[in-house]
Amino acid sequence: MTIYEEPPKDSGSSSSVEAAADAGRFQPAVAGLPSDNPSNSYWLQDPSSLLLDHRTTPDLPDEVDVVVVGSGITGSFAADALFEDVTDNDKTKKVLLLEAREACFGATGRNGGHCQPMVYYSAPDVAAFELATFHFLERFVSENDVPCDWRTLPGGGVHAYLDADLFALAEALVDALGSKRPDLASQVTVVRPKDDTDGSEDKPTLESLRLKGAAGALVQRHAASVWPYKLVAWVLERLVKTHGASGAFNLQTNTPVLGIVKDDLSSSEKPVWIVETPRGKVRTRAVLLATNGYLSHLLPSNLADLVVPVRAQIAALVPPSSSTKVETSETVKSAAANVTSTSTSSSSSSSNGVSRSSITVTKTENGQTTTTVKTTTTSNAPADRLSHSYVFVGHDHELPEGEGDRDEYLVQRPFTSGSGASGAMHTSHATASFEGHLSASATSSFSSPSVSGGHYIWGGGRQRAAGTGVGEWRDDVVEQSVATYLRSNLAPVLEVGGEEPPVALKADYEWTGIMGFSRDQNPWVGRVPTGALSGENTVSSDSHGTPSGLYLSAGYTGHGMPSTSLCGRVVAGMIKRDLGWENSTATEDEASQVAVSLPLQGGGRAELPRCFLMTADRIRTAQTTCKPVGDADSRGFLVELQHLLARRRAGN
Repeated sequence: MTIYEEPPKDSGSSSSVEAAADAGRFQPAVAGLPSDNPSNSYWLQDPSSLLLDHRTTPDLPDEVDVVVVGSGITGSFAADALFEDVTDNDKTKKVLLLEAREACFGATGRNGGHCQPMVYYSAPDVAAFELATFHFLERFVSENDVPCDWRTLPGGGVHAYLDADLFALAEALVDALGSKRPDLASQVTVVRPKDDTDGSEDKPTLESLRLKGAAGALVQRHAASVWPYKLVAWVLERLVKTHGASGAFNLQTNTPVLGIVKDDLSSSEKPVWIVETPRGKVRTRAVLLATNGYLSHLLPSNLADLVVPVRAQIAALVPPSSSTKVETSETVKSAAANVTSTSTSSSSSSSNGVSRSSITVTKTENGQTTTTVKTTTTSNAPADRLSHSYVFVGHDHELPEGEGDRDEYLVQRPFTSGSGASGAMHTSHATASFEGHLSASATSSFSSPSVSGGHYIWGGGRQRAAGTGVGEWRDDVVEQSVATYLRSNLAPVLEVGGEEPPVALKADYEWTGIMGFSRDQNPWVGRVPTGALSGENTVSSDSHGTPSGLYLSAGYTGHGMPSTSLCGRVVAGMIKRDLGWENSTATEDEASQVAVSLPLQGGGRAELPRCFLMTADRIRTAQTTCKPVGDADSRGFLVELQHLLARRRAGN
């Protein structure tokens, strides 16, 4: 999706804002509430027994300091930051976290399970922030021993370009980055087809990357796979156990927010908001919207086009058996008397294949014997586990020219032994309760899979979805056109073993999730300007004015894992500063620079990219110079890469 376009004439007028919005074929879609019967995500197969159906108190509190809406990575890490340095006996601060469904059953519990900073593709300050987020999560998991299957991938992240025109532009992006930020460019290795024969043992090749038919690849140094639900569940469980009994932290699941209204009649000098739910209303001094693709449900209509819901689809594919035959023969001569010619055979089998041996013993004329052992082994083991994560970019040549591009992403789960492995579905007490929340079609996925673990978590195929999924906010739908595409289009581009030519893989899980695509492609983090809440495009207060009391962190455009946790911490720090809490994790200066401290050994700070910060000027610029999400999304990677390269060469 291209970021900025040439602004229309008279861009400062309200009529030009309307013209820019109305020029597109796609009108902004306002999301509804999350679906009652969502599709069944691989990551939600064994939900936390503590968090399932959790309500810290039977009823909603009448009044709290902060309401956080949304319990994914953003909301959970924001809530965690709000309680830094707060003891379990501190009842003066009260935070309420509201979730429409079960905890972390939204986009975080439905994503691709990988975390990879986009070093070569992003602006330098964005790349630095994403790297900081990656290392923060890596250390956070390690220092707290979080059981979320975090695996720093030894080979990094591979971006495979399937067409020469796209790869040439990607190469040029890395070259342009090298002239300005060699420290970032040095983290990217360019792999060309000719590298397969250059004799270098250290540099990866397309063959060593297990790529089939790629025009070239870029390998980024930092990438990881993770079980996203388990990461968030650990954070929320700690909050409940540490601060739930005192009443400081209150988690209420299955409590959708119907609306938020500013109480202009309040006698308080500071803003007061009323949060409306089916179970009652709550008054609060601050509201954080951490709902990403569902954001437009709670924002004024004049802001609905800033973050648009887009539906993604993912499958957990079963690795194929390799069925490789290997024959070996060994002959041994020895002195032995009176041996007649004999022949025997035997066979054995295991979970990895079948081995057959034949032994022939023959007496020769000079009194020696010749023993020949011939062994044929048929291996049924899948290919070795991937040491990289993957992104595949290319034109979809099965569609009419220019009507769709490939954009898939892949990580692999570990292989396990025995049927009780993480890849195998077992029914715990929590899972049995969980199945009651699923539709009848979804619960069928709880049968034992064909292999023990090793699933390929493979997402994408949006070009095959109706309307490319733009404007779709229901995650209870699995589109068969996309499901067929995902099952059929991994083996042709990656060496996964199995038959040749490749056949469609079996899917144990297929599910959808809702992303939030940003109008200018960057997340929106911070305070919502007061003027924007009244329907105006010019505002009376901005990032350093009187706070409106409404905050958000959303619009990650399908790339949330390397930014959400620190974005949540940043906005939590803003809230604490505005409420006068002493333990604020964020600092701000007059140049709108926002930095957030990291709760790790050795500390450290991360600076929020200025292009992430929500301001009145940014809203106006996005709505007057950027095409609507659907229009920009429809033009494809060739235009996007050309545009990014031009901006980088111009120093932007």
